[in-house]
Amino acid sequence: MTGWSFDPVGSWWLVLAAALALAPLLALGPRQHKQSFRRRVVLTTLRLGTLVLLLWFMMRPAFETRTTRKMPGTLVVLADASRSMTVKDATGNLPRYTAMQESLDGAWKQLDELSHTWAIHGYTFGRETKPLNFSLGKFAFPTEPTGQQTAIGAALEDILAREAQQRIVAVVLLSDGAQRAFAPRDLAPQTAVRRLAADGIPLYTLAFGKPSLGEQSDLRLSDMLASDSVFAETPTTVEGVVTAAGYTNQQFKVQLLWENADGKMEAVDTKSITITQGKQRYPVQLNYTPRKPGEYKVTMRVESPPGELVTSNNSQSTFVTVLKGGVNILYLAGADRIGGSPGVEPRFVRQALAAHPDLHVDYEAFDYKQPDRDYVERLRESKYDVFLLGDVDAAALNARSWAAMAKAVERGAGLAMLGGFHSFGPGGFTNTALEDVIPIQMHRAERQSFGQPPAPDLHVGPLKMLPVNQRGTGLPHPIMRIKENPPQNEAAWKALPQLDGANKFDRTHMKNLAEVIAEGDDGSLSPLLVISPFGEGRTAALAVDSTYRWQMYGFGDLHRRFWRQLILWLAKKDETAGQRVWVKLDERRYQQGSRVDFTLGAENLQGEPLKDADFAVEVEKPDGTSETVHVNRRGEQAAGSFTSTTAPGDYKIAVSARDSGESVGAATARFSVTDQDVELDQPAAEPAFLANLANMTSGAGLAPEELPYLLEKLKARADQFEEEIVETLTLWDRWPTMLAFIGLLSTEWFLRKRWGMV
Repeated sequence: MTGWSFDPVGSWWLVLAAALALAPLLALGPRQHKQSFRRRVVLTTLRLGTLVLLLWFMMRPAFETRTTRKMPGTLVVLADASRSMTVKDATGNLPRYTAMQESLDGAWKQLDELSHTWAIHGYTFGRETKPLNFSLGKFAFPTEPTGQQTAIGAALEDILAREAQQRIVAVVLLSDGAQRAFAPRDLAPQTAVRRLAADGIPLYTLAFGKPSLGEQSDLRLSDMLASDSVFAETPTTVEGVVTAAGYTNQQFKVQLLWENADGKMEAVDTKSITITQGKQRYPVQLNYTPRKPGEYKVTMRVESPPGELVTSNNSQSTFVTVLKGGVNILYLAGADRIGGSPGVEPRFVRQALAAHPDLHVDYEAFDYKQPDRDYVERLRESKYDVFLLGDVDAAALNARSWAAMAKAVERGAGLAMLGGFHSFGPGGFTNTALEDVIPIQMHRAERQSFGQPPAPDLHVGPLKMLPVNQRGTGLPHPIMRIKENPPQNEAAWKALPQLDGANKFDRTHMKNLAEVIAEGDDGSLSPLLVISPFGEGRTAALAVDSTYRWQMYGFGDLHRRFWRQLILWLAKKDETAGQRVWVKLDERRYQQGSRVDFTLGAENLQGEPLKDADFAVEVEKPDGTSETVHVNRRGEQAAGSFTSTTAPGDYKIAVSARDSGESVGAATARFSVTDQDVELDQPAAEPAFLANLANMTSGAGLAPEELPYLLEKLKARADQFEEEIVETLTLWDRWPTMLAFIGLLSTEWFLRKRWGMV
């Protein structure tokens, strides 16, 4: 289609006004010279041509050619190939996967016709997104759906990335609609759908399967909690939750299995639960007292009723490290005045420690009516593992007793001095045997006499105690890990209430080997917990004396965990104690496909880190094969990651270390990858969720039988994806037109000059 177009300067009225204003010029001529008729005609013609060209310029004419062509587009078909599609609850009791294939095969004619207009790209998705071959209206599907996850959000995101260079006209999603995915494939579907909506891409969803499994019954162990480390000869509790669907008024056994020295699982405790109507969750506690130190596999299992469809969710396993013996603690607490009594902190600390059967506390309070007591014999006979000094003035014991305590620490015991008006320098410990033991420097000028008001420059607060990340690892010290992962741990510390105050420690006056592992949130970042080795033992300076507030405000579990971890570290009975080579896992149970992060290190005979040690790491898989893992040095430790966790079962990390070519030792750690099938654990379909996703765009949630009508509708919309191409040839700005205009003006001027008119 061709035609003319004009784009007048200003408007047509301006062009008309210019024509009317310039028309009289055609009749004007020189008055002093009469010219022949022929000459007047010539000049008038030249002037008329010039006027016409000027008006031509003002109208800016163009010659247009218009053509229409169909725009290239892509229809994306995204089909669910996860294991939940094997459930036989589609129409006619067919597997969802089969029903989905039949639905697409039934619309092959519409797909084939539509492929002549647009490109049709098919994909399957489970954990990963994979392309499908498409020919003559049909897709080449895998024989069985084997996806271990249903990552709907990640699949849509993959589509947008892979088809970034294409114009997507619509996305057709066929699935049961249940998002079951783990990091890093756990992107929320709503996030990806918002991108579709922003790009104007409609999403059409077709749901397969029933929203619930009707009368299908299932027993599963939905949760299990066990301490990573326990002590030998100490009762240990393993907690779990059994979730029941169906089986009303029936009784089932729940067992605790503990690995023996031969590597076989033995039932060590059993309890029965009775399923009642209207109740689904049944907490269970099972107990066992391990006898020998070591690493053991622990499994909690609920029996599987006959005919149960899914049995892989009836048990969970983890690994527990059993440490040697318990810890004997001497806790000395002092009053803030002669004849007085200690504050409330010692009572709450003792309660926190008493909650753990492996921690044995001897407690004594001092009122200073009888100063300079002699504890030498008591210290010699009792052989304490840890000393706690809570606001105890140096006047409580004589010099011989403090010297005996310092000697015990040097030989391997632990000591922690806790905050208070008569602790550290204010308590007169300068020039005592403990001056070298405590990890901070003290001064005689800090001495606080009984009855004297507290010196304000020696105390800070109120404030919260927050962990300090260690150099090299970027993680808090184990004492400060009250939650499993770093974000939760940081949030937990910030949620704890403020403490009343703390002794003021100067960061510039720390001992050489001292390390600050906790600080205040008071702006000056006052050190609150400082640790250090001393001889064969360990010491700590805890500046606060009001951790009881954590218990009083409902954080008793965190209060107990903090004090337990401090005591175990002081007693050198944390996870790595006594081992020259060690390896530590953040967790002991993982989902399939998860990344396993671990740290490792080696020490010399004095317990100091070997910074130049070389490590060889092998991970043994459940099938018996091994994989070498390379680690990276992070300060005094090393760290590595293992990602080949697709197979369920038990894995073992084996670490060996060499220093200067000589063997240092070896260590192992085991972890479990659960064999729970998240796809079949709770396989109910979610058609409403799919419909909601579609409604976020200009698409719709449809029944499977509506697929042919949808394709016909998309085919009818093909005209909406046409574009008109306009090719324009402008004539007023061409050089011949300009040359004609100049030629007319020049010719008229030349003739006037020649004929003597100018």
